[in-house]
This record gives sequence, structure tokens and C-alpha cells, in this order.
Amino acid sequence: MNHELYVFGSVARGEVSPTSDIDILVIPFTSDRSLFPAEWSIYSPELVEDYFRKGRLFAWHLHLEAQCIFTPNKTSFLDALGAPAPYSTMAQDIRELEILLREAIEEIKSGTNSLVYELGIVYTAVRDIAMSVSWALLGAPSFSRRAPYELPAPCPLSFMAYENAMLARHWSTRGVEISIDLERTAQEVVRAPWTQWVESLREAQ
Repeated sequence: MNHELYVFGSVARGEVSPTSDIDILVIPFTSDRSLFPAEWSIYSPELVEDYFRKGRLFAWHLHLEAQCIFTPNKTSFLDALGAPAPYSTMAQDIRELEILLREAIEEIKSGTNSLVYELGIVYTAVRDIAMSVSWALLGAPSFSRRAPYELPAPCPLSFMAYENAMLARHWSTRGVEISIDLERTAQEVVRAPWTQWVESLREAQ
């Protein structure tokens, strides 16, 4: 068993909800990747080390939250790596996520046949924008799904609509239908002043 297992995400933060899954990270050293369930996150040690060296946000996510539940070594691989380099791609990440958010909203406006999917994309983009900018605004990155509501610039979406978009994301990625008002959530998403929100986050840095 030459690999390591970690839990991360909502279960590591104590944010488990009825629709949460358990995020498992596998770092295989020589183990066959096919031995592990497809839904687990499998990253080679070389890729993880590269992320840490470049200061990727996911590296900080693992450094701050991942909990090792199995290692064949005295010291886990992540502990041996130490802290990642400073997060340096925040501006680029936010630009790319803002484009993703705009594209999803345009699809919703056009009457998409995949409303569940597009609302899930909105949730992911809004959450990840907040996670990215939290590095500068909160003094430490926040990986909580509530990150958009921890920032000094108020999120323009009601928390209920945001949670509905989160449930749509779980629906589209996990195939479990969830009872939510898709149309009402979509209307609120479309009306929200997203450009002003993102610009206010940039100005607050």
C-alpha cells in the first residue's frame, strides 16, 4: 500500500450537509491508480509538489485543511512539503472565474435546457471568486462554501438563492435530484449585479 489518503473539503471543515460527499485525496507513489474509486481525487506526488512550488490555491487548500488518514511513512507527504509558496495567481484566477460566471448567466438568460447545470456553475464561480480574493481581504484564504458572505463586499445574492445554486451543483454532479425552485433562483441570479460585486472586491484589495 504505497500511497497516502487524505480527507479534505466540507468534512474536514465540519461543514457537512445532507448533500455533501466526502472528498478523498490519494497520492499514489507506486500504487496503481485503477485501484482507487473514480470519484476520489488522485494526484501524483510530482503534481502536488508542483502546485506547492507555484503557490496554487489548491495547494493552500490542502496545506490548511487536508487531514492524513493513511500513510506508510513516518511523516506524510504534505507535511514534508511544508507551506506552499505565496498565492500569486489571484488576479488571473478571478478574471477566468468572472468569465465563467458571465457565460453561465448568459446561458440562463437565453433559456438554457440545462438550468440545473448552469446554476451549479454560477455557485462554483461565485464560491471560487470569494475563495481566491479571501487571500487578500481576510488575511488567510477561506475555503468555506460560505466564503462569499465572509467578505467586506456583500454578496449580491441572497444566501437562500446561493444555497439553492449549491444544491443545483450537487444535483448536476452527483445525479441526485433535489427539490429546489430553479426558476426563482435563476431569476435572482440574473438580476444580481455581479460585475459591480467583482469590481468592489478588486477595489478592496
